[in-house]
Amino acid sequence: MSNEQIPFLTDKVAIVTGAGRGIGAAIAKALAGAGARVAVNDLNPDRAERVAQEIIAAGGQAIGISADVANKFKCVHLIETTRAEWGRLDILVNNAAVEPMSSILKMDEWDWNRCLDVNLKGTFFMSQLCGRVMNDENQERGGGVIINLGSTAGVSVPLAGRAAYAASKAGMVGFARECAREFAAYGIRVNTILPGIIDTDLTRPWQTPENLAEWEASIPLGRIG
Repeated sequence: MSNEQIPFLTDKVAIVTGAGRGIGAAIAKALAGAGARVAVNDLNPDRAERVAQEIIAAGGQAIGISADVANKFKCVHLIETTRAEWGRLDILVNNAAVEPMSSILKMDEWDWNRCLDVNLKGTFFMSQLCGRVMNDENQERGGGVIINLGSTAGVSVPLAGRAAYAASKAGMVGFARECAREFAAYGIRVNTILPGIIDTDLTRPWQTPENLAEWEASIPLGRIG
């Protein structure tokens, strides 16, 4: 973890959802290394706590909080636990996601619903609840920041087997645009990042030679991230 402090992040409080591994863990560590205090959220409590302890061991400030962002009451718990620890909230990173791989004809309804619940409804719950807190708390400090981890799957032709994931990320992009328009009045900035295929625990089960060949053929550099 880099410990290069960035003045505008020093002592800011951030929640990163789905931060127990992969991209979320990297974001949490980067924010902490830059001086922010980070609530590391994951559905799995052991993963959340492990990343939080790694941040603390590297000299940062963090707490691990287990919560399912598809459940509004758990989202409230996540936010209120963070505020109880540090007394404020400045940054939300909506990163939590699931990605069931299945053709449309064979997809189970539970997998479809779970993907939309976590990836899209969870983004709505967290943005709505954190937006309210940021509007109430941070007006004198200049609002807050919401960053969504979308995907190129939501804005271009997705690779085979990603129908639910692509639908959820397309929905996130549309929601984030409206969120940015509405929240601007409160001084809250909303941005969405669209990564391509990244080598993480989420994608590793699907990295068959056939899938890798298809993915790499679609990327100008010829490799996944």
